[in-house]
Amino acid sequence: MILNIDSSLSTFKRVEFQEGLNVLLSDRTPGASDKQTRNSAGKTSLVEIIHFLLGADCDKNSLFRTDELIEHTFTAEFSFWGVKFHIERGGVQPSRIFLLKGFDGRDDLPIKTDKESERAFISNENWKVMLGHVLFGLPADLSGTIYEKSFTPSFRSMISYFVRRQNSGAFISPERQAEKQQKWDWQENLSYLFGLDWRISLEFQKVKSREKALEELKKAAKGGAFGKIIGTVAQLRSEMTVAEKKASQRKAQLDNFQVHESYDDLAKRAARAKTEMQTLSRETIGLRETLNHLEAALESEAPPDPAMLEEVYASAGIELPGVALKRLDEVRGFYESVVQNRGLHLTREVSQVTERIEMVNARAGVLDAEREGILKTLESHGALDDFLALQKELAELEAEAASLKERFKAAELLEGEKTQLDIDRGSLHRRLQQDYQERKAVLDEAILLVTEAISELYDDREGRFEISATDRGPEFKISIEGDRGGGISNIEIFCLDLALFSLNSERKQGPGFLFHDSHLFDGVDERQIARAMLLGTQATEGKELQYIVTMNSDIFDRLPLSETIVRDDVVLETRLSDDTQSGGLFGFRFD
Repeated sequence: MILNIDSSLSTFKRVEFQEGLNVLLSDRTPGASDKQTRNSAGKTSLVEIIHFLLGADCDKNSLFRTDELIEHTFTAEFSFWGVKFHIERGGVQPSRIFLLKGFDGRDDLPIKTDKESERAFISNENWKVMLGHVLFGLPADLSGTIYEKSFTPSFRSMISYFVRRQNSGAFISPERQAEKQQKWDWQENLSYLFGLDWRISLEFQKVKSREKALEELKKAAKGGAFGKIIGTVAQLRSEMTVAEKKASQRKAQLDNFQVHESYDDLAKRAARAKTEMQTLSRETIGLRETLNHLEAALESEAPPDPAMLEEVYASAGIELPGVALKRLDEVRGFYESVVQNRGLHLTREVSQVTERIEMVNARAGVLDAEREGILKTLESHGALDDFLALQKELAELEAEAASLKERFKAAELLEGEKTQLDIDRGSLHRRLQQDYQERKAVLDEAILLVTEAISELYDDREGRFEISATDRGPEFKISIEGDRGGGISNIEIFCLDLALFSLNSERKQGPGFLFHDSHLFDGVDERQIARAMLLGTQATEGKELQYIVTMNSDIFDRLPLSETIVRDDVVLETRLSDDTQSGGLFGFRFD
């Protein structure tokens, strides 16, 4: 539960919460014009403060980094399943969560001390890890677990179903708590919250990533460089077979080519010389790359800046008192010795590589001269022209056949991967179906919570909650019969949130509160709003749980509330208004 929220800002309106239904109202100032609204009274800002105190990101565009608020801090007292925490966070140091109360004896937390204020704090990242453990049963240490990897359930994603943010587009559809939330994110986090096997959704995401990579490769294969490399298996098999046959025929023709024995011997010698020259050429390339690397390494070798060493050791002397350090001169001499030895070693290697290059070039020159002489001898005889032409043609045919073979292998891999992806997706689909069969009781409870809430909210409409095992992963769909008017889509969100809240509270999971901004009830009939408040009250009363709602006072006053809800008892003492100067939550108007 949330016990209270406050700020170092003197004009901030402290908010105290209670068990059960909490209604934060925004009043219309007497005599206010029709143009004055309560959209900036601070109802939505309260949601942002809660998220800020529960580890939300605080980038340069954050509300808490504005000129008016950056120098101020915000505090909250939470009671999570019997344990109270009092924390503070501000825009100047948003990465630090200051621990005011409730953290004694928690040796599992990496608590540090701020040097200036001498106050204890933990990083915001560790705060989120702790909350994920306390509220949702995630590991207390994510290191070495599956949860430290991508595409896994997270505290921040799950908590956002219990306090949706209008600024993130949380009121578009039930399954998404943010407009830009990826499908894998809501599939895995909702599966986790409903008590299903979220790891199956993770495996679906892995298959999806492989499919995406495959599609990108196929697109590239249709044009550009890849278009000449990869084709279909059937097409390439045919082309490869024909090319290999042509090369085989030409090789046989060349093997049977008759020339004078001495010419044949000369031709073989010329061919060997060419082959050896090509080998030497490739070796030269590698040697020159090695030489460039060694010369660059030799040029970069230098002892560390003495001034830098002095600064390091001076610092070490302050931060590590009592530690015996070698004298600075000895350390400088050591580094200079290392650099000098390293330089000598590199110089020797450069010399060796240079000598090898010279030897290779000399040998290549000898071979080139030998081959040139042989070719001049053979050029005077007509058989040589035919022989060399056949050799060239054979080389081209063999190169084409080799290229087609490699393309064929690549095409086989692509088509094989597509087949394997279909198999993997089908296997995951069966695993998901089996998981739903094994967790029938969990699914039944979730479905009944939603459908019963719909029946309580509408006398004339039927509704259902479908949790489907598809070949694309789990699907969560709430549908209420009838037209889409009257804020039905918002009521569907309410029903899903209430089900998640009830299920997790039964398991002693979740934050112990459900918070609905007034935006959720935009366009909703007042009768349904009243019934929603009753359902929220029934889900929390006597259980140390909270249902928190923000609303304009004139709408609240018109609601046909149940007799079991006493208006004065559920309305919070703190009230906001449309007074442009001091009526809002922060007590002033932002520029």
